[in-house]
Amino acid sequence: MQALNTDIQAELEDRLRFETLLAELSARFANLSPDEVDREISNALRCLVETLRADRATLGRLTEDGRDLIVTHAFAVPGVETFPLVPSLATEAPLLSRTLLGGRPFVMARLADLPPEAEKERKLFANRQILSGMVVPLMVGGRVIGGVGCSLAHGEREWPESVARGMRLIADVFANALARQDADRTLRESEERMRLAAAAANIGLWDWDIPRNVIWASDQARTLYGAQPDELANFQRLIACVHPDDRTRVGDAIRNTFHHGGEFREEYRVVHPDGVIRWLHVVGSCHLDAGGQPARMVGASLDITQRRDDEARLRNALEEVQRLRAQLQQENLYLQQEVKSSQGHGRIVGQSPAIRRVLAQVEQVAPTASSVLLLGETGTGKELLATAIHELSSRRDRAMVRVNCAAIPAALIESELFGREKGAYTGALARQIGRFEMANGSTIFLDEISELPPESQAKLLRVLEEREIERLGSPKSVKVDVRVIAATNRDLAKTVAEGRFREDLYYRLNVFPITAPPLRERREDISLLVWAFIEEFSKAMGKPIQAIAKASLRALQQNDWPGNVRELRNVVERAMILASGPTLRIDPPGVAATPAARGLATLAEVEREHIQRVLEFTHWRVRGAGGAAEILGLPPTTLESRMAKLGLRRHPSH
Repeated sequence: MQALNTDIQAELEDRLRFETLLAELSARFANLSPDEVDREISNALRCLVETLRADRATLGRLTEDGRDLIVTHAFAVPGVETFPLVPSLATEAPLLSRTLLGGRPFVMARLADLPPEAEKERKLFANRQILSGMVVPLMVGGRVIGGVGCSLAHGEREWPESVARGMRLIADVFANALARQDADRTLRESEERMRLAAAAANIGLWDWDIPRNVIWASDQARTLYGAQPDELANFQRLIACVHPDDRTRVGDAIRNTFHHGGEFREEYRVVHPDGVIRWLHVVGSCHLDAGGQPARMVGASLDITQRRDDEARLRNALEEVQRLRAQLQQENLYLQQEVKSSQGHGRIVGQSPAIRRVLAQVEQVAPTASSVLLLGETGTGKELLATAIHELSSRRDRAMVRVNCAAIPAALIESELFGREKGAYTGALARQIGRFEMANGSTIFLDEISELPPESQAKLLRVLEEREIERLGSPKSVKVDVRVIAATNRDLAKTVAEGRFREDLYYRLNVFPITAPPLRERREDISLLVWAFIEEFSKAMGKPIQAIAKASLRALQQNDWPGNVRELRNVVERAMILASGPTLRIDPPGVAATPAARGLATLAEVEREHIQRVLEFTHWRVRGAGGAAEILGLPPTTLESRMAKLGLRRHPSH
């Protein structure tokens, strides 16, 4: 029993040593350079013999036809011959050959275990003092390139599966290292052949004896560097002919090659005695002596002046092409680019920093239930921002209800907002649901909130505070869940200070204010907006537009646009109506309104255009403070009569 425990303990210790060897070899070969592969494989074979208590370890490479095995690395304990060259593996050891070429390990615990068909192997192993052994194939990319194994010359042993598995892992490590070495050798040989081929052409060859500072140069090399046939060539003469702007770089590259050895490769200019400048491509190889000091550098130089000149001309031509392309795009090609900064922003067009900041605010507040106050001049797209907030919110499945507070008569605003019962007032012939009830579970957009009458302001405040409404003519309260988005083009804080808007309502609405930037603060968006409007009108009118006159686009970007995006849209629409070709010419409002630009106009035409511009400026609001009637100095009824006479009607998109 004691002997059994001792054997088990010894086996465990052997396995531990073997697994430790596997780990060390894997780590050692992981980042091994090709030049170190042979030395490390020899060391690894010695460690393998010591760990497995074997007598020899061998690594052999197969020839291309797979018939011969050439031993490239071997180790044997003193008194044991290393495994020699097998002249013909397929002939002298056919079973071993078939096994290895089949990608399987060949394991032999003792000669007596060999099958009858392995008679040749039995004779071969007996002659080579191989009493027990194992060989596993070296494989790269599924192809056998050789084998690695170990054997005993003075005894026999069993080869457990754990050892066979470990040997396969070691074989993989060796195979990968040899594959890297082969690839590196192939690359080096290819580079050497390329250098020789280049030297055989019209390339200047040179050989620099570094300790003696003497350079041998071929006649072609002397011609390239502007040196006379009998002139002494050394480093000082070489560096003196290098262009002053390249001299430091070339000197640093040479010193770096001296320090590390290996290849020198640079492109630099040389100046001939007559002032001619030539570009050279120079490749060299620095050889170090036994002490690691630079001893010799040989190389070749090629005149690449023509190539450099061609590259410079090509680069200049490409730059000119890019410049002309940009100019052509500005003048003749499509500039259309409708930008949707993020999903849910709908028809908001622009990519300027100002509009991006606003859209970022929209994305921040949209998921909440907070009230939003949209501020900004007329025509800046406040309603589009309200739509974006709604569509990015959790209420987007229901339609947003829109109310223009300035367009509803003061006597009807309460019934429109909060509803009415039948008979609530004279003419109320039926019960009517208000806009807040319609918006229950959704969003209500109150445009021109500053025009809300004082009594309606108080009721709106209660809705915001109590979340309930009362229809006109009914004492019963109705609970509503409505998110409020309000908008105004006025300074609401100033209106509060003037006593025309409730301060408490202002604070309720001003939870999250967003100011829509005027068009003059986002001029870089004008071209994008123009193309968006062109696409809209082109589809409606059947007029394809391919380009915008450059002068028109410049004039549009220089205009102040008091009516902002709405005014720009109207200008584009008028231009589309007048367009007769694929290139659109757009006159800013000031140009289009002058008699010189469009000929003499009748009094009715002048009156109509003036009224239309005022209406566009006020967002087609006729009544109330700041309305078109007040600006024109006319009673609202008179203005409405003239509008009907002149055929002025509000466009549905306004």
